[in-house]
Amino acid sequence: MDTPANSAPSAVIEDLFRLTLADGLPAQSGGKTIRYRVVHLRETGVAHERKATRQAERVVMVGAAPKLLVSEADFRLALTAQHIEAFECDGMRLGAEAIDLDVIGRLSTHDFGLIEQRTFLIGLAAELRYGNITQATFDAVMRGEPAATGGGSAPRPVGQAGDVGAAAQPPQPGPAMLADFAGGPAAGAPSGAGR
Repeated sequence: MDTPANSAPSAVIEDLFRLTLADGLPAQSGGKTIRYRVVHLRETGVAHERKATRQAERVVMVGAAPKLLVSEADFRLALTAQHIEAFECDGMRLGAEAIDLDVIGRLSTHDFGLIEQRTFLIGLAAELRYGNITQATFDAVMRGEPAATGGGSAPRPVGQAGDVGAAAQPPQPGPAMLADFAGGPAAGAPSGAGR
């Protein structure tokens, strides 16, 4: 794949599922700190997403009643962790069964960003393989360009959302706004109003 010097990614990826980290995952071994710098990634499935959801669940007291909530930030971390098959360092291997949110929390922000970028690329390659996107769309994303839609136009906004930004019209009165949602004309207050 030929890429211009100023486009992303800056290096040719030889193995999509193997990534070398800049700082590495610190760990203690034999009384000294080692850094797992190589990470092996994998595609994920529905079971991985369910496991990530369970890892992100928290019980929170709301109005004296316990509620089970899922933290979006923890879910993002957990789903990225599900893409990790193993960390490696000098022949030692830290497998997926030992990787949780606490382990991921020891990564530098830069290394975690590298893993997220690669998992996005793995997902994009899967979309290409399944025929959900074209090679041209894949190549455009790899070059950092907006992807051409290639199909029909997207649905157009209607009603209150039809004019936004600089072309926005002044706010409509209540009956006109109701007409947008009801689909009828707004001739004034509905019959029987004010009784």
